[in-house]
Amino acid sequence: MDFLQPDVQDKLMKEHFEFRKLMEEHRAADERLVYLRNKIRLSAKETVEEVELKKAKLRAKERIYNIVEEFKGRGQ
Repeated sequence: MDFLQPDVQDKLMKEHFEFRKLMEEHRAADERLVYLRNKIRLSAKETVEEVELKKAKLRAKERIYNIVEEFKGRGQ
């Protein structure tokens, strides 16, 4: 994520449970999407899963962004 500076990420990973959870969810969804993209053909169920994974990644990224902005706003 281009808005996430390594030092901020490290601090939040250590101190912010929700941030850690969201980062893991984002990573897991991304890994599953890579798997689905590498398949020659997707079943109807996998196509729906792909859409849901993309939505989940976006929701996680938006919340991660908000947490980072709150963190920066506190002057950390």
